[in-house]
Amino acid sequence: MAVRIIIFMVLLIANTVELHAQYFENREQARKYNDCIELVKEDHEEALAVSRKWYIEGGGVAAQHCEALAVYEMQNFEDAAALFEQIASKVAKGEGVSEFAEKNKKVLALQLNYLAGVAWRTAGHLDRSYNALSASLAELGENSVYAYGVYLERGLVQFSLEDYDSAVADFTSALDINAEKIDAFLYRAESFRKLKEHIKARLDLNAALAIEPNQPDLLFESGVNYRMQRNDEKALSEWEKLIAKYPDTHWQKLAEDNIKLIGQ
Repeated sequence: MAVRIIIFMVLLIANTVELHAQYFENREQARKYNDCIELVKEDHEEALAVSRKWYIEGGGVAAQHCEALAVYEMQNFEDAAALFEQIASKVAKGEGVSEFAEKNKKVLALQLNYLAGVAWRTAGHLDRSYNALSASLAELGENSVYAYGVYLERGLVQFSLEDYDSAVADFTSALDINAEKIDAFLYRAESFRKLKEHIKARLDLNAALAIEPNQPDLLFESGVNYRMQRNDEKALSEWEKLIAKYPDTHWQKLAEDNIKLIGQ
């Protein structure tokens, strides 16, 4: 399972409707927030220092959010998760937030609990991640732009907990929202493999490969699926394609190692 990266977190917050226009009391605060987020991408430690100074000066939850992202980028995942949860609690209580944030508690709680869930999962605290993501899902409105990502992330937690049936349910919910992205198809196929439902996995892999035919995770898993169905010829074809498309990479070695197993 691929690790979901922090840039998605930043986009999750940045894409909130009217966030940059109204989340803050004034344009200066909005500018500080934007500058701090940009700094997270460039210099984590400097962003941490700037965000903490800004918080002391009255930056409120916006400053703490930037701090949490910087802490995550520094790979202090537990501290980042705890910070996201702390901010979510403050938003719920209306502490240190603007009038706009006060009126939009649900969407902010959704986002912050999602971020906490990602951070807890990255830190290996799967139960805490599940709880945070479930809290995020509880805030979903109809046709929420965040639904796909939250269901996908909780599905990854369920997969890691080896609750494959629940993982399938979450990935299915994600696909019900958007069937044009490959990741939910791939992860559901991997879950079906764990459940030994190889025909269902094949259908998901075919759907994903129709969208991105040369994506390496898909090519590798496709070969595994054919191998599970005792179709070594097609498994070999998929892994040879992977080697041809991604020479001198870890994909080549992974494919070669699996090709050696054919016939054993």
